[in-house]
Amino acid sequence: MMNSQDFLTSGDGYLPNKETDALKTTHDVCVDVPLYTHDISSVEDSQVDLTRSHYVSIHQWFEAQVKQTPDAIALSFQGQELTYDALNQRANQLAHYLQALGVQPDELIAICMNRCMEMVICFLGVMKAGAAYVPIDPAYPHERRAYKLRDASVRFILIQQHLVEFLPEHNARVICPDTDWHDMAPYSTENLSLLTTPEHLAYVIYTSGSTGNPKGVMITHRGMVHHSKAIAQEFNLQAGDRVLQFSSMSFDIIIEEVFPSLISGATIVLRTEDSISSTRQFLEFIEQERITILDLPTAFWHGLVSGLSLLGVPMSPDVRLVIVGGEKASRALYAEWRQLVGEYPRWLNTYGPTETTVTATIYDPIAEGYDLSSEADIPIGRPLPNSQIYILDENLNPVPDGDIGELYIGGPGVARGYLNLAERTASKFIANPFSDRPYDKLYRTGDTARYLPNGTLEFIGRIDFQVKIRGFRIELLEIETYLEQYPSVQQGIVLAREDVPGEKRLVAYIIPKHGQPIQLSALRSFLQTKLPAYMIPAAVVVMDSFPMTPNGKVDRRAFPEHQVADLVKNSEVVLPIDGLEAQLVQIWEQILNIKPIGTTDNFMDLGGTSLLAARLADKIDEKLQQSWPLSIIFQAPTIKQLADILRQGNIPNQSLSLVEIQPKGSQPPLFLFEGVSIYHPLIPYLGLDRPIYALIAVVKDGVNGPVNQVEAIADYYIKELVKVQPEGPYYLGGLSFGGIVAFEVAQQLAAKGQETALLVMFDSMLLSAYKPLPIQQRLRFHAQKIAKQGIGYIVSSIVDKIMTLTDKMTMLARKTIGRYLKVKEPTELMSCTTDYLMRDKIIEQAERAYLPKPYAGKVVMFKALDSEDGKSVSLDPDLGWKPYLKDGLTIYDVPGDHLGILQEPNVGAIGNRMKLLLEEVVVLH
Repeated sequence: MMNSQDFLTSGDGYLPNKETDALKTTHDVCVDVPLYTHDISSVEDSQVDLTRSHYVSIHQWFEAQVKQTPDAIALSFQGQELTYDALNQRANQLAHYLQALGVQPDELIAICMNRCMEMVICFLGVMKAGAAYVPIDPAYPHERRAYKLRDASVRFILIQQHLVEFLPEHNARVICPDTDWHDMAPYSTENLSLLTTPEHLAYVIYTSGSTGNPKGVMITHRGMVHHSKAIAQEFNLQAGDRVLQFSSMSFDIIIEEVFPSLISGATIVLRTEDSISSTRQFLEFIEQERITILDLPTAFWHGLVSGLSLLGVPMSPDVRLVIVGGEKASRALYAEWRQLVGEYPRWLNTYGPTETTVTATIYDPIAEGYDLSSEADIPIGRPLPNSQIYILDENLNPVPDGDIGELYIGGPGVARGYLNLAERTASKFIANPFSDRPYDKLYRTGDTARYLPNGTLEFIGRIDFQVKIRGFRIELLEIETYLEQYPSVQQGIVLAREDVPGEKRLVAYIIPKHGQPIQLSALRSFLQTKLPAYMIPAAVVVMDSFPMTPNGKVDRRAFPEHQVADLVKNSEVVLPIDGLEAQLVQIWEQILNIKPIGTTDNFMDLGGTSLLAARLADKIDEKLQQSWPLSIIFQAPTIKQLADILRQGNIPNQSLSLVEIQPKGSQPPLFLFEGVSIYHPLIPYLGLDRPIYALIAVVKDGVNGPVNQVEAIADYYIKELVKVQPEGPYYLGGLSFGGIVAFEVAQQLAAKGQETALLVMFDSMLLSAYKPLPIQQRLRFHAQKIAKQGIGYIVSSIVDKIMTLTDKMTMLARKTIGRYLKVKEPTELMSCTTDYLMRDKIIEQAERAYLPKPYAGKVVMFKALDSEDGKSVSLDPDLGWKPYLKDGLTIYDVPGDHLGILQEPNVGAIGNRMKLLLEEVVVLH
């Protein structure tokens, strides 16, 4: 422990506080007199004159840049370009128009647009008119958009014409710059007289709130000018730069992408949606557009690094700077990044809450000499010029260097507060006790951090990421740090779950590095060398990717409660209490090939599937002479629950085709056809706020047994789903034959006057999708095979020729079922379940007889790239659906085979895209 004299001479950033007695605080807390206060001389040394200019608003700085480079390209989007002069003129016309409507300083104007040039024109036009803009992302849920419009009390909404009909109820005047520009065109193109002061609002952007409603953060022109000038300096923005506009308008990083660029003469390139559909497409896009600067969410950058490594392709040489921010950057992935790209492009790690105008600190690991072999987290760096960072204890006293405290931020970037939330503002935006200026504020971030010996900051975690379990206070991010030090782990998240009421436990979610297998027992042993016993996670779940918020951050609230087969439990196996439970344990262990199994273990957690459930049903029927509906296993998924039902003898004999996968949520339900467990890997990606139901083949349910007509199967399923949702719009999906059934369900619902908002098919093909190849192509194919395989290929081809096309599809289906059931021998496959092979025959008959009718509605197809194209046939690109879809078909190619597309790691691409599709369609309905 150092004494005060040690601090005086150590150069560690502490000085005796000579002004302690003069400190004042407005808080109702006991403020102890601190022995030390953190020396901010290092911050003052880096100060530059960013705020003394007579330019007090961001649009004044932009207008000055227009005079310097009027003909330079300001915006580029989908082949269209807009010069600085043209952008300024259009923004001026909109501003004059708004002023004519009576817009006043500090008035809030909503902007609701997809990514487009008009979006940037509106940003500038609103501020030039003296008002502040409120971004309303059209992709957000209806109620969230409605809340923002109500909370902001806007009189005007700037919106694209095609989005108007989807607006929530409001009393505002709607203005569509994309179609109604003739109303603005007569107005002057000249710059307007300045109506704003530095303290007037520039924008209000909403962030998530702990109460469930978002909070509107009020950012002033002072904060916006400070941020834009500081970022332009830190990024060394030049007129020749081409900056990617990546984020959505609801995420404050868009401020950092747009305005520092516009005051530096750079070109802003707005990305397309397709450009981020894969790593390869993203890399091709930035190379084609000659992007020089990327400002990315950390989570997206993590995926980019993994993609670069897997693809083995280089970054575009035009990229000179990559900035990441939004959450903790992975140390392991940064080391891999350096191996892939070296020291170029320059890479910066940033940190900053929305409440302090986007970015508060920047870390340059190369300039700071970061040790790649270190196990330490990547620091968040040093504050922007004219900003102050304080690490304080609960009494607002500075903590010594190296100690952890709460991070407070001061300076011109601090927001005015939260819109219409006076109490919340007072608790988070406090008077700066280290300043004699009464208007100086500090923002209380709720983050914990510490100063490192070299003066940089290390982010520790959220105060609300601290949990108490069995009396122990635990910092979750400390566990995550050690998880990511394990060689095979790319990223880890730890949550405190209370899946059983009153029993809180730690669950670790991990992403393996490049799909490497992880020995969970070895991982647990590793953690035991680093952490006390009470900090060892009770369970570990291996995932391909983590759920994300719309802003690109890891969504800790959307993690699944259970995951198939990858769960490692510390709890003891619960033994059977009687002969019935003992028999069931024996059956489960035989079917699942897992020992030991306890009576409270969940069938799905142990790797159970719909088809394994069918085998389980057959085996119970054989051993116990009790026949029961297949769907019971999904409603009583433990041996104890199942035994209770069998003891009581009240086994339902009616159809139980409808299975609740995820019964709760405020969003419209999603219905998935012809399977249950096959869809389980998809469910975590779709979020927790949407009920999800599966409709499974009615194999053992008595009088309502399967029929061999798609139309009749669909009619039966409609009777089931309307019990849950009597009226549309409906959201339907299905894999393979399930997609065909979903299509017919949508047809029949339409005939009843009910709308299907979204129909999703997973590699669902019609028999007509198979087309003969040209004779020359077939001969060339056979010649190549004979050259490689000789007489064996000729014999197999003769046998194959005898089989009909339908026989081929049947054998393929059985082969895939066998792989899915993990059985190897044909006899084992035939005996696994008579009912499911009978169902196979029914599907074959139904597919052969089905003739789709033309359908009008939104249809999306996720198509397997590993198709069964063969020697004499090829698959239609649209899998045979084109003649029957009036509104066309959107196809997404997905790695994997027919069933593999819904398994890890391929299902992640489908899940993320499908979540966006569902959110977009819900907005439109």
